[in-house]
Amino acid sequence: MSYLVCEKCGKYYELNEGKSSYYYDKCTCGGKLTYKNTIEGLENKNIHPNYSKITCTNCGSENPNNSTKCSNCGKEFAKEPTKKYNQTINGGISWLGVAAGFGFLLTGSLMGVLAIFGTNIPQKVEDIPFNLLIAFGMISMLLAIISGLISSYIGGSLKFKNGIINGGLVGVILGLVVGATSGSIAFLGVIAIFGSLSVLGGIFGTFLKRRL
Repeated sequence: MSYLVCEKCGKYYELNEGKSSYYYDKCTCGGKLTYKNTIEGLENKNIHPNYSKITCTNCGSENPNNSTKCSNCGKEFAKEPTKKYNQTINGGISWLGVAAGFGFLLTGSLMGVLAIFGTNIPQKVEDIPFNLLIAFGMISMLLAIISGLISSYIGGSLKFKNGIINGGLVGVILGLVVGATSGSIAFLGVIAIFGSLSVLGGIFGTFLKRRL
């Protein structure tokens, strides 16, 4: 019988003789393992459980759980698929994501206004030509969707519920800003339109986050 002894905590692992001994990595405490033929004289007699075994489907030999191939016939073991959602699932609101989405919405809207009207920005809605008003409305709706996507994606939303919350908050905050300057009717209108669009973007952002 031979053993691997942890240099850090003193625990040891019984080994099967042969090449399989070399497939052990390190102790569960993170310490380096040293190969020894005997455990006599060791202060720590706390026998640590053996690693679970992998049975080779080709020859039937048992191998340590962290083996990459069979020690008897050399057959490589199939790796377990990586768990896609092994990340910590965001528990709710990500203010960083919401801030990023809202910042994009404001910046994009300002650039859209400058691109359509230049420096000659109309002071009243009725002064805006109908075709330019439609163009600005389309750009604003697209920006709302993208801002919701950014909020959800940067916020790390892996649940659609969280994506909806983080995306929708962009539209809600925009509604609050507009409502503070234009009244409650404008607030409700912005919430209804831009809130819905940013929620849609939040769903897209969650879907994208789950795929990557």
